[in-house]
Amino acid sequence: MIDEVPREPVEPPVDPPLGCADPMLWRVARALRDAHRPRTDNFCECKAFWPCPDAQLSEEALQLAYDRPSPRSLRPATGRNSNLGRWSA
Repeated sequence: MIDEVPREPVEPPVDPPLGCADPMLWRVARALRDAHRPRTDNFCECKAFWPCPDAQLSEEALQLAYDRPSPRSLRPATGRNSNLGRWSA
């Protein structure tokens, strides 16, 4: 038997889940999400029509925080001629 997929999105945890690539971004995005919750009148806590741009941004940021590749994986291969900059050691 196949489990049913919940129709309502699951509340993301306050603390970054295991495997989260960017815990700091997760915490910031989660705080933004908490500040832009829908009210019963279909408006956001910021008094804009819900979902407001900040609510949408928080959802995108949570996904990015979890999926973001690490900076080390974005570096060019060793021995390649590129200017990595002063702080890239």
